Amino acid sequence: MSGRSADSLSSYLAAVAEIRKSWSVPKRDELWFRAEDARYRKTRLQPGLYRPREKSGIRRSIPTLLELENDLYEEFQRCSAQLSDAKLSGNDWEWDSYFLMQHYGVPTRLLDWTDSALIALHFAIRSKQMPATSGSVIYVLDPYWLLKKLDHDKDMTEAKARWKKYSKDDSSVEGRDWDRLYLPADEDDLKDKLLETPANPMLVDSPHVTRRIAAQRSRFMIFGTDPLWLSKFVGKKDSHLDSIRISAQSVNRIRQQLRDAGITESVVYPDLDGLGRELKQMWETRR
Repeated sequence: MSGRSADSLSSYLAAVAEIRKSWSVPKRDELWFRAEDARYRKTRLQPGLYRPREKSGIRRSIPTLLELENDLYEEFQRCSAQLSDAKLSGNDWEWDSYFLMQHYGVPTRLLDWTDSALIALHFAIRSKQMPATSGSVIYVLDPYWLLKKLDHDKDMTEAKARWKKYSKDDSSVEGRDWDRLYLPADEDDLKDKLLETPANPMLVDSPHVTRRIAAQRSRFMIFGTDPLWLSKFVGKKDSHLDSIRISAQSVNRIRQQLRDAGITESVVYPDLDGLGRELKQMWETRR
């Protein structure tokens, strides 16, 4: 874990600039950011589906969780179309529904990021009590570094080869659609060795299927079958995955500074729910 920390908006942005410089990332290239509560260090950088029970620390087997995810996925697809205002295309429905599941709180293998440092900082402090009882950690990732690592990884090469073989035997699928291996799979697909979910994660150029996803400048990483694949890079010498710690004592100061910068709940959640929460936060501050 890096020794970087920030106690104000300016020191946070300075830490981001230092990280970019240390990795020699060009100014035109995006960094990805993800905020997590400091209390949950044991499950850091793990998607919701893979997080063990909080009290027992027990995680069910990966095959069991993959089966459960598919049950949730099929039920979401069955029920969500009538409830969603998103413009959903039939051709993209399999992927769009998966992103929407994550967006509305259903546990999946998706780990959500943002390419906005300020949005991540907002997520780091938005749910904190006043005064805050715990700090946060904002992870910073160079996605271009990770893409290069994944492109040369044996697991990814084997996954593409398996899909190529599968697509030759099934004329209804195309060889370039190998990323479908990351979608939730039904019982029959899970038994097919050619359709095994890869161990490594995959980065996704996610569609902005809702205003919230667009406002939050969301980016997604889909995990494979290894819940710890990403967290093992934290603190490694040559890793382009770093972190910035935000102390509990800094939360109120940073909340006000973000508000002054125009980053509020109704901006990050551009709907009546977001506006209502923003006004409630104002009430909590002033009462």
